[in-house]
Amino acid sequence: MTLGIYSWQKRCLQLTFLLFTTTSSILCAQTVVVLADTPYSDKEKHMLQGPNGILYRLINEAKPTVVMHLGDFKSGVKSCTDELLKEHKALLAQTYPGKIIYTPGDNDWTDCDRISLLPSFDELERHDFLIKLMFETSPLLTQNLPSIITQEKQIENKLWINDRLAISTLHIVGTSNGRVNIGKSNQVDAIKKVNKRDEANLAWLKNIEDKAKNFDALIIGFQADMYQKSVLESGVCDDTSLNKCDVFSFYRQAFSDLAKRINKPVLISHGDTGAFCFERLDNNLWHLNAAGDFQYLDATKVIFNKQSTENPFIVSGLINPDLPNIGCEN
Repeated sequence: MTLGIYSWQKRCLQLTFLLFTTTSSILCAQTVVVLADTPYSDKEKHMLQGPNGILYRLINEAKPTVVMHLGDFKSGVKSCTDELLKEHKALLAQTYPGKIIYTPGDNDWTDCDRISLLPSFDELERHDFLIKLMFETSPLLTQNLPSIITQEKQIENKLWINDRLAISTLHIVGTSNGRVNIGKSNQVDAIKKVNKRDEANLAWLKNIEDKAKNFDALIIGFQADMYQKSVLESGVCDDTSLNKCDVFSFYRQAFSDLAKRINKPVLISHGDTGAFCFERLDNNLWHLNAAGDFQYLDATKVIFNKQSTENPFIVSGLINPDLPNIGCEN
């Protein structure tokens, strides 16, 4: 039976369950590749380097509409020098030129003040350098993504809507979102910066909600693992207990509320910890801890099938398609 017998639209409607091993499913679906917590090692650099690196080849063979990098594009044990950050940006840029949406991780700036790093840096200075390098210096990682939207007050926050799928980033990092282990910066200034980032992120979510008529599903990416068991079991924060409290509870509530209000599938995707897992949190809310962080040297493939309301997101590893684990218990 050929597509000549049925129209493309009727054929797609038959694919309620995404059979992503067939040509027909590809016609009805959209692929996004997610990178996180990589490259840390020379091996990982070789995996992303074209033309022969395995992840380079698999990403380009998959032909995703976009690649997301959820931060920590360098190891936390390596100093955040200008040269290293520029080297890793260049590596990322050649992996899938002009179609990469990146959001910063804690390894990329807030942890650059670790005393074990030689040299170590003022984290706020590294933040300013990183933003200029990744979002204001050619080649721009997003230069081949038409109609991408940038938040004016926080230019690292992006929104791209393609074929009814919205993809957004939020600048949320590990190390308690930059609220702890402030070694070289003025602590008052650093906390003020965190508060401004939080305000900008929540405003960006409101902006996304206002555009909900333009998309059928939403992927939100950031670095911090705010669904980690140790975080969920922490107490409510106040100004004196940031080292042992949950600084992300209002974000989780905001995501849950957003999914309910827009009544459309929302996938929350992050890196930060070693688990590679996927789970459904609520009727319209899914959670992905993407591959990376030494434990899983892989990239994550997310297929969005707008014809399926029950399983709109199909997730697998590029190298190991049997992953991720279903259910997150890290």
